[in-house]
Amino acid sequence: MKQRYSRSLQRIRLLAVLASLTAVLTQLPGLAHAGALRNGTVLGATVVAAALIWLPNPRVRGWTWVAFLVLCLSLVPLGYERSLFSIPAVLVLTVAGIRLWHLHRTAIVPSMEIVGAQVWIPLAIKISPSVPSATPAAAPAPAAPAVPVAPSASVVPRVPVAPVAPAVPAPPPTASAPRAQRAVQPAAPEYDFSDNVREARYTFADVVGMTETKKRLFGAAQDIIEAQVRPRNGILLFGEPGNGKTLFAEALAGQLGVPFLAIAYGDTASKWVNETPQKVKAVFAAARKVGTCVLFVDEIDSFIKARDGGAHAMDRDLTNVMLTEIVALRGSRVILVAATNALDALDGAGKRDGRFDFKIEIPAPDLTARVALLDRAIGDELGADFIDRSAIQALAGRWEGFSAARLSALGGQLRELRRDGGFRGPVTFDIGMQAMRLLQGRRGQLPEHVKAIGDIIMPEASRDLLRDLAFKMEQAERLEQLGASLPRGLIFTGPPGTGKTQAAMALAKASGWAFLQLTGAQIIAEPRSWDKLYREACDIRPAIVFIDEADGILQDRRHTNYGMLTERILTTMDGAGGRMRDVMFIAATNFYDRIDTAALRGGRFEEKVTFAVPGPKAMAGYVRGALRKKLGNRWRVQSEAVDLLHRRVTGRSIADADAILDKTLGVAVLRRIRDRTTDIRVADVEAAVRAVLGE
Repeated sequence: MKQRYSRSLQRIRLLAVLASLTAVLTQLPGLAHAGALRNGTVLGATVVAAALIWLPNPRVRGWTWVAFLVLCLSLVPLGYERSLFSIPAVLVLTVAGIRLWHLHRTAIVPSMEIVGAQVWIPLAIKISPSVPSATPAAAPAPAAPAVPVAPSASVVPRVPVAPVAPAVPAPPPTASAPRAQRAVQPAAPEYDFSDNVREARYTFADVVGMTETKKRLFGAAQDIIEAQVRPRNGILLFGEPGNGKTLFAEALAGQLGVPFLAIAYGDTASKWVNETPQKVKAVFAAARKVGTCVLFVDEIDSFIKARDGGAHAMDRDLTNVMLTEIVALRGSRVILVAATNALDALDGAGKRDGRFDFKIEIPAPDLTARVALLDRAIGDELGADFIDRSAIQALAGRWEGFSAARLSALGGQLRELRRDGGFRGPVTFDIGMQAMRLLQGRRGQLPEHVKAIGDIIMPEASRDLLRDLAFKMEQAERLEQLGASLPRGLIFTGPPGTGKTQAAMALAKASGWAFLQLTGAQIIAEPRSWDKLYREACDIRPAIVFIDEADGILQDRRHTNYGMLTERILTTMDGAGGRMRDVMFIAATNFYDRIDTAALRGGRFEEKVTFAVPGPKAMAGYVRGALRKKLGNRWRVQSEAVDLLHRRVTGRSIADADAILDKTLGVAVLRRIRDRTTDIRVADVEAAVRAVLGE
């Protein structure tokens, strides 16, 4: 009965709307000439039609728009007529427009807000799950009767959610609460570092040698665990890379029989702001949860960077968090061990006592450790049959200061050398030295084309001295076994251009040693260059360190302003930081009498090698040999030109002779290209002498 009544009412309403619209449409064409009665009829019929359309569905935007368009159809022309009914028509249109705008504004769905990695969903957005809630504690509520709603009738649309987790219904907002407000802020994410906790794989028994280092490390750990009145914590391991800082930390955990938790910067790094400090806090919390354990932080210089003026804000925040957590760890029986290769890069507050109470340097392996490392490296790669105990002992003695990583890598290099046919039997001393040179991968600054010692024009006594020295350098190990030793340093002296630099390179080539070169002026301009060069020499030894033009840097300190640099060079040669074997120093000077006498004593530049201008006979032989080498059979040299060359270079240095020869050949080549000649003439020599000597 109700449905029939509703249908009848809708039909009556529809007929009334159609009748009103018909009346309006019939009156509109003559509206401009109509009277007041006709204008009133149009206004009334329009309002009735719009009301019949809009009143049954006042919150539906579609019907509201239809009613508004009906009003505009007749009231806009009526408003332009300036009649008695124009003002009511404008008022009706204004009220309808305001209502339409208000309805549109209240139907706008509040948007979601994204803050960093968080997404805030306003409570005004209704989220209806597509699957029923699976929460066991909640009883299903009785279903409400379905109410048919038009597709656009909902002011707040439903947003479907993927069935990942059951929706938790939010309490309805209070009357005083804003219409769109943020949902409950999610809890901070939890970081789990339990996978980083493991049992130590090594103990101190697996670390051969290094007795003093192990003793200090174990004593520091016991002080941390047993301290009651004044708790101490923080063991900072520092030293050159490759010496086993990580191994010592894990071996300490194994020796104590406690878990080992290791992290590096990569374990906590994040692209999100403030997430790295949160992860660091989680690491320390995980260590405290484990209890007595070793917490190892590798490359701690990445966590505690210097907070100077150029530091980034995120680095400063990370440093602050790290320092705070280190202090909070005291008294917790967690043994904090950190490692760094760059102690100077740490923030000053991170190095002080109270954060790291124990600072232990991990040096290069001692002799016992080097022997064990070489024995294991050769045995693992080649087998026990290739181990020669005497050769390993000799090699370990010469390689003081080499890192554990380099010594361990020697086995792989020996395997490659044997594969390429370098040797067959056990590893000898010479084979080991050859493999180490290949492993180092460089021989310094030695040019490709270097003259042999016999090709350099010098006094015979000096040549014989260099030949003997090159042989002794090749046999350095046997020489020391017999009680002799190599000189620590040599000084080459003579006029400019007499071949001092060439002789130093020739000595390196003949002996197979690496060659590193620096001038006195470079050391004066950049004092740190000397320390850098010496470290490189120790790294690629056996090596020759050649100081060219050493007059200024080694000058008598009573007459120079660079006395401190001179002292630095001399103390390095004396071995103030540990005297290194297989590093030889050579200085070249044109003014021997200006050199500081302290630099010429024993243990420094103790041997003098003299260079002089060649005599006429030696120079003539040098010119003939140089012409034969440079020209071959492609040129015909006039005898007068050869005689002129002999006369002009006699009494000159080898450098001047080479310059004149090269310039002579250059003039002849230019004429050959132009005139197709193949001879070297007197005019070519004269032009070269004028260009080089200015005569």
